[in-house]
Amino acid sequence: MATFLTDKCNEIRKWLALGEDVYPNEVITTWIRMAEEQLSTVLRVKHMVQIDTSDVTADRVPLPLDWQEIRLVRWPDGGVIRYQTPDTFFNPEYDDPPTAPYDSRYRRYCILGNYIILGGMDVASPTKIELTYYQNIPALTNDANNWVNYYHPTVFTLKILHMASMYAIEDERGPMWDKEIVRLVNDMNNAHKVDMASGSVLMPVRKKTFG
Repeated sequence: MATFLTDKCNEIRKWLALGEDVYPNEVITTWIRMAEEQLSTVLRVKHMVQIDTSDVTADRVPLPLDWQEIRLVRWPDGGVIRYQTPDTFFNPEYDDPPTAPYDSRYRRYCILGNYIILGGMDVASPTKIELTYYQNIPALTNDANNWVNYYHPTVFTLKILHMASMYAIEDERGPMWDKEIVRLVNDMNNAHKVDMASGSVLMPVRKKTFG
């Protein structure tokens, strides 16, 4: 039987030199959930990227429940659907696009709440679009490890400890943990930007943009 969550709770207690009688797993699990939530909002790394195919209904698509940021929206034929701000998307002065769904020059979308609104295409009949997005960090459980604990255990542990330092725990290491988290997150995000720009550190490819 796997014990990923329990093992993490034990690790945090060792850092704090506190026993389970002082801070049981239930309390430490709340710190872990807060760490997952906060890291989800600041990290943008390759392990967060997910691809989802969603049905289009009435020119709109509900976003995945675990989405943080959209990376790319594509039509099933491979054409890219370009992002516009809601003001631009709904501007009455915007030229009416042709109704032909194959003319990818006019395919566009905006985001309102948890919905993608589509324009410039004939979606009268049910169809699908492909979403590439950054997802929330999955919850660590006993049965399932998550990628941040597997690939980046240092930043995960330090963020949990930082959460613990906000929970009536007087530990002089708190500011140091926070400072190190900021450095690690910046390094991880910058490394991902290099990946996106070059494709590979050893074999760079031509940079490609989508508008």
